[in-house]
Amino acid sequence: MNASSSTADIHYGEYDADGIRVEHFTAASKPDAARQTPLICVHGGCHASWCWQEHAAVYAAAGYDVHVLNWRGRNGSTALADADLARMSIADVAEDIGRVARRFDVRPVIVAHSMGGLAAQLYASAHDVSALALLTPVVPSNVGAQQIPLPIEDMDSQWGPPPAEVARQLFFQGLDDAQAAHFQSLLVPESPRRVYEATRWTLAVDAAKLTMPILIVSGALDGLTPPETGAALAKLYGATYRLEPEHGHNVLLGSGATRIAGDVVAWIGDQLSR
Repeated sequence: MNASSSTADIHYGEYDADGIRVEHFTAASKPDAARQTPLICVHGGCHASWCWQEHAAVYAAAGYDVHVLNWRGRNGSTALADADLARMSIADVAEDIGRVARRFDVRPVIVAHSMGGLAAQLYASAHDVSALALLTPVVPSNVGAQQIPLPIEDMDSQWGPPPAEVARQLFFQGLDDAQAAHFQSLLVPESPRRVYEATRWTLAVDAAKLTMPILIVSGALDGLTPPETGAALAKLYGATYRLEPEHGHNVLLGSGATRIAGDVVAWIGDQLSR
């Protein structure tokens, strides 16, 4: 893949995949072979497709057919009542991934962030995936990571979005004030069940079923999915592990995001060429 292509020459579109709103990025000109590898981007908790704008453009410029989904209940996907949102599990996001993936005749690559990273692991344990890139992912219970006692006041009501200072501590370490304030304004409420699963590590994944190439990226400043947790997940899967020393939880945003996207897409290209 040619990762040096200009991100300015990107075609953008949208479509509905059985109730999932998907943003679609492609390069204006790309080799036919690249069209055979769809790349699905999965956001994390309280986020939506907006967080992938920089990465998606880099992936598309490298020749990939990029599909950025929105979980049910947000940003144009099927609406959910508050009570239904509160009951949603991270495991339900695996179904959202499936609604997009079943459109394709070839095995997709999945690139996923945070809670979406655990959903991608669950999906990949039951479906054929060409490669899996997990960016500061939530990990399964079988990693044995230390729990994070993030407060959840009511399991029957939506959680957040967190106020600016809390959001910065959770998601936006390493961003400047203006960036953090802008992205905090885009956050949406989340399922308290998902927040519990993501901080108490309650969902298990059958590691023996994840046999595809896997990349795990951690941010050294990340307190939500700490580097040691990402390293333990990499050990569980025998995955490639990379640490970003100047980033926190959200390696999709801010200074360095484009470079990280280039590193991810180069790794994907190496795996698919083998």
